[in-house]
Amino acid sequence: MSSRAVKRLLKERGYDELAESSAHIERRERELQAQEQAASDSEESTPPAKANMFDLLMGGDNDESDSDRSGAAIEVKPVAAVEGRRRTKGKKKGKGKKSATAGGEQTMEEFEAELAKLQEQLPEATAVVEDGRAEGGRGRGEALGVVLTEEQQRNRALLVADAKHLDAEAEIRRMFGSAAVKDKGRRVGAASLGKRLTLSHPKASWPAMRAQAGVEMRAADSEAERAGDPTGGSWFVMEHSGRFRSVQTEFLAAVMTHSADGVAAIAHHHPYHVDALLQLSEILKQTGGDFNEAGELVERALYAFEIGFAPRFSAVSGTGRLDFRYVESRTLYLALFRHMQFMARRGCWRTAFEVNKVLLSLDPVMDPYGALLTLDFHALKSRQYEYVGQFVRDWTWSSVDLPNWAYSRALAAFMEGSAAQSRELLVEAILEFPTVVPVLWSKANVGVDDVVLTHPYFQDEVVPDASALTHMQLV
Repeated sequence: MSSRAVKRLLKERGYDELAESSAHIERRERELQAQEQAASDSEESTPPAKANMFDLLMGGDNDESDSDRSGAAIEVKPVAAVEGRRRTKGKKKGKGKKSATAGGEQTMEEFEAELAKLQEQLPEATAVVEDGRAEGGRGRGEALGVVLTEEQQRNRALLVADAKHLDAEAEIRRMFGSAAVKDKGRRVGAASLGKRLTLSHPKASWPAMRAQAGVEMRAADSEAERAGDPTGGSWFVMEHSGRFRSVQTEFLAAVMTHSADGVAAIAHHHPYHVDALLQLSEILKQTGGDFNEAGELVERALYAFEIGFAPRFSAVSGTGRLDFRYVESRTLYLALFRHMQFMARRGCWRTAFEVNKVLLSLDPVMDPYGALLTLDFHALKSRQYEYVGQFVRDWTWSSVDLPNWAYSRALAAFMEGSAAQSRELLVEAILEFPTVVPVLWSKANVGVDDVVLTHPYFQDEVVPDASALTHMQLV
């Protein structure tokens, strides 16, 4: 404690006479500082000296009356001595750091020199620049073993799904509050499963998965099987285990005999047989059953698929591809398509939009389930207007010269507030696809003059029998 602090403390307690003896305190502090410095030099660990405040003021005499009034001994630690000791230790530590740096650590110049040597040894390596892309038109996927061009990066960005928007219950809570979601039990956390789940969200009410579902994913030989693939993605295929194939035989027998009870029995005894779950969900939907239960069965099938995903496969990255030519892989396409339909039926448009992107990303060129025909609709319903225009501009893996995208682009521009641009895009859409206009009038219940409807421009074009014409006549 410094002399000023001691004087202030004495004045607060009413010892004004003792407070005048500050010179004696300062002299005593210098003596203690010298003692502490000597002890630090000799590296002897001595406990800090404790002295009675009145002993310092009275020159070491012990006044019983004064000590009685104080009631307790106050520990005095000279600030200068402590600071001097800290400075001494800091100097010693600084010397140790310097010696360690000089002995083992690399400087930035040495690191860059070694990096340049490695780049000379690996001519195919590319340096990543500030904008996240690699030099030479390569993208971030190179760090994962996937080299993407700038065109592939633009297309891939349109397929990346937002994992936090793949939860339908979370979307309902955002729209209507937590009271709108029926509590069916605590959800099973992804950490307890040892796997990160994005497509499915298992509930505690679901049957326990005591064994693997029997559907597993393996990496496909993309160089041999997908030569010339323009997407630059990583291809995978699904496989069935021996146990799954034995159950599949029973399932096919039940389907061939049109036995709904047989399908239900298989789903009961094998609660994660994906084909039985999807078939039972369709039976409930067609017979007017519980649509919520039907949608939950589809999500259970997705959960069984996701548990068997390959470690390198990511459903939301936009680079995971699934070969539709394998029959085992087609069930995942069907599960995603029906899950998207159920999400749209529940009004979870953002979830349906993200699932739609996942479905398209599995095979964006062939698009076996026509995900491109519904993506614009889900984007508009989820208010992703900017995405529609960006998709038409950047998408090059398949044709977007379709009526739905032409009219959706005009509507998206209108919803963004660009009335003039929307009018221009609408005129372009009508000139390119005029036969869509009467259909829109009919759906919107717009009354139009018969003269307009009978105009040849809005009539369906009659294509003659191609077998009776030659190639030149068809052209």
